[in-house]
Amino acid sequence: MRHAIIMFYCSNCGYKSVKWLGKCPLCEGWETFFEEKEELRDGEIIKEKQAPRLVKDIEGKDYNRIVTGIDEFDRIIGGGLVNGEIILIGGEPGVGKSTLLLEISSALAAKAKTLYVSAEESPHQVSLRANRLNTQDSNLYILGEDNLETVFGYIKEHGFKFIVIDSIQVVWNARSEGPKGSVSQLKGSADYLTQIAKSLNVVIFVVGHVTKEGVIAGPKLLEHIVDCVLYFEGEILSNYRILRAVKNRFGPTGDIAVFEMLSSGLKEVKKTTDLFLPHKDEAISGSSVVCVIEGLRPLLIELQSLVSKASFGVVRRRSLGFDFNRFSLLIAIIEKRLKMSLSSEDVFLNVAGGLKINDPAADLGAVIAIISSYKEKEPPLSSAFIAEVGLAGELRRVSNINLRLKEIGRAGFARCFIPESNLKDVDAKFKFKIEGFSSLKEVIEKIWR
Repeated sequence: MRHAIIMFYCSNCGYKSVKWLGKCPLCEGWETFFEEKEELRDGEIIKEKQAPRLVKDIEGKDYNRIVTGIDEFDRIIGGGLVNGEIILIGGEPGVGKSTLLLEISSALAAKAKTLYVSAEESPHQVSLRANRLNTQDSNLYILGEDNLETVFGYIKEHGFKFIVIDSIQVVWNARSEGPKGSVSQLKGSADYLTQIAKSLNVVIFVVGHVTKEGVIAGPKLLEHIVDCVLYFEGEILSNYRILRAVKNRFGPTGDIAVFEMLSSGLKEVKKTTDLFLPHKDEAISGSSVVCVIEGLRPLLIELQSLVSKASFGVVRRRSLGFDFNRFSLLIAIIEKRLKMSLSSEDVFLNVAGGLKINDPAADLGAVIAIISSYKEKEPPLSSAFIAEVGLAGELRRVSNINLRLKEIGRAGFARCFIPESNLKDVDAKFKFKIEGFSSLKEVIEKIWR
C-alpha cells in the first residue's frame, strides 16, 4: 500500500521541510526549496530483526583488497577496492571522469566481468573513446540504459562484478518519485545502488556532476550513503588532473593522486616535483617553496605572490588555491608584527600547479613570498619553509616534520626553515641545513639583514 505526501527539499543540502521556505535554515541558501512528492510504501522492504550483540562476539570481516593495477588510484583508496563498496566520483564537466572510469573498467575487466552503464552517451560514443584509449577487453561490456531496475536485472543475469554508472544525475528507478536529477531520485537511486552493492557483493562506481561551488550536485546525503567519495579536479586547459579522496570508509582521506591527460588517456604522475616546482633551481622574487601534507603524502609546492601599488586607491586581495581567510590573517600579521604597510598595495597569492592547499604549515612560505615581492628581493636559493604563523607572529609547531624533511631532502634542497619547537622532533641526520626560529621576525632578519 502506498501513501503519497508533499515535501519540500533543499537542492543544496537536502534539508527536508513540510512547507516551502525562502531560505534554507541549514545551508542558508536562498530560493533552493523544491516541491516533490514522497511516497511511503508499506510492506515492500522487510528486514530481518537482529538482537543486540556484544562487539567481542561479532566476527570482523577480513576485507581482501582488489588491486586495479593503476598504482596511484589504488594508493588513495587504501590499497585496492573492497567487495560491496560503492564509490562516488565527482568533477566538473570535461575534466575526464568518464576517461578515468573507462581506464579503471578496462583494468578491472582483466579480473572479472565489468559493466559500464552509459546513461549520458550512446554505447557507440563510449566505444569510440575506448578505441582511442586502447581499452579492448573481452570482459568489458557497455550498456546504454538509464533505468536502474533494468540494470539490476542484467547484473544478476550476467554476474557482473564491477559496475560503472555514468552518471547518477541521469538515471532513475520506479521506486522514487520525481524526474531525473531531482532530490528524491538522487537519494532513491543512490540508496538503490547501495543495496545492489551490499546484497550482491559487487563494486559500483558512480559518476556525480558538481555545482558551480565545486561540490557534488544534489543533497549532501548522497555523500553519506556511499563508502568512498573522490573528487577529480583540474583546469580544463591544463593537462594535469588531481584525484582527491575526501571520504573513505576503508582507507585514509585527504590523499591525492596526480594524472596527466594525454591523447592516449591518463598517465600517472608519481614524481610531482616538476609539476609543482617549475622554478626549483631559480631564485625569483615573490616565490617560495613549502612542504604540505595531503592525506599521507608530502608535497613540495611553490607559492607565488605579487605585490604592486594599488590603482585609484582601491586595494585588491586575491588568493588562488590558498584559503582566503588565512591569507587575510597573514597580511594583517605582516602589517602589525613586522611594521610593513600594505594598505596601499594590491596583494595576490597563487599556488603553482593548480592545487588547493589547507595545511597551516604553508603559512611561513606564504609570508616569505609576499614580503619577497614587496621588497623585490629574492629568498635564499634552494630553500624551503615549514611553519604555522600565529597571530602574535610566533612560529608554531607543525606535525609530521620528519616526513616533510625527508621529502625536502629527496628533492635536493640545501636549506630548510622550521619552528624552533620542532627541532627536538627531528630524529634523522639530513644532508641539508635545518634552521629553527621562534618568531617570524627572526626569519625575516636572518634572510634579509
